[in-house]
Amino acid sequence: MELREMMNEYAVEIGAELYSKEEALTRLIELQKESGAIRDTRSLRREINEREQMGNTAVSCRIAIPDVIHRGAERTTITAITVKDGIDYGAPDRRPVNLLFMIAGKNADEAAVVKERLMRLLSDTGFTARLNASKNKKEFLALLAEREKLRFPSTLPHHKSRRG
Repeated sequence: MELREMMNEYAVEIGAELYSKEEALTRLIELQKESGAIRDTRSLRREINEREQMGNTAVSCRIAIPDVIHRGAERTTITAITVKDGIDYGAPDRRPVNLLFMIAGKNADEAAVVKERLMRLLSDTGFTARLNASKNKKEFLALLAEREKLRFPSTLPHHKSRRG
């Protein structure tokens, strides 16, 4: 399964006007629901809050990747937001975060592979700049798919998506 297959157009928002970490997490959770991946936003919010208490999920370079194994996940799903002016997320480098991905994993093994793969793609600052400059969801998703195919010619095991 490719990362791009864990997302759909309902799972992405470009140029969001958000002003806090809490607003960003709330919007990422809403996108999880809108993408058809989860039903219970309250339990996901509780799990994400618990995860954030264990350690901040900002990874520097203006990126955050909140992740959790969600008991109610029908499948492992990724949501993403680009934030117009960036937000204070408590990043180690103290820079505002303007690119966020949320992973709601169905199981720990798959979620770990997904996060590692995503972090490897996002380690290229030129690529993250292109994602942030995306004009729309289709462009964002196409960039992600293109980069993943170049970087990882093989794929993760497939799973069925409810909404594509």
